[in-house]
Amino acid sequence: MTLGELREEVWNALARFGLALHPTPPHGHHPNFLGAKRAAERLIHTPEFQGARRILAGMDAVLKPLREEALRQGKELVLPHPDRPGEFLLLKDLDPRRLKRVREAYRLGTRVDLAGLPVDLVLIGAVAVDEEGGWVGKGYGFPQSWLKVEAPFATLAHPVMVYPRLPVPPERRVDLLATPQRLLRFS
Repeated sequence: MTLGELREEVWNALARFGLALHPTPPHGHHPNFLGAKRAAERLIHTPEFQGARRILAGMDAVLKPLREEALRQGKELVLPHPDRPGEFLLLKDLDPRRLKRVREAYRLGTRVDLAGLPVDLVLIGAVAVDEEGGWVGKGYGFPQSWLKVEAPFATLAHPVMVYPRLPVPPERRVDLLATPQRLLRFS
């Protein structure tokens, strides 16, 4: 199996069983899925999320509850620039209701250099993950393969997206995986 075939397998399963939420179809995305809010609640209650002062988060719809909660709790949020790969925006002291769409971040945020900027937690979407911490993304965009941040990486996934072991080499590793039913920690 190739990375592309794995992605198609997951996207097709989510679509076939009616598990994908907006944006649909899930193909080409880090999918938003039925139960994502419950998975986000599991992650929000972890010491990693609660103790984080600055969070780097992807722009995926599935991560919206996490981004909103981070802002509600007064955390600083770093987002990839929606139009300029490799550029990042810092949002702080922002009412989450002002960030209705992530594309507004360019207007509300301040450009920052990620190099040397301490980050406590990284939130990324996923297409497939495994029970060993392996992660596969959508194949482009954030998180870039070159992204090196000294912080735990966390993601959300529907059980259909979780394999005992990925059938392909993972693109990166995650430290936390939250599903609607459970939280897995890899260290």
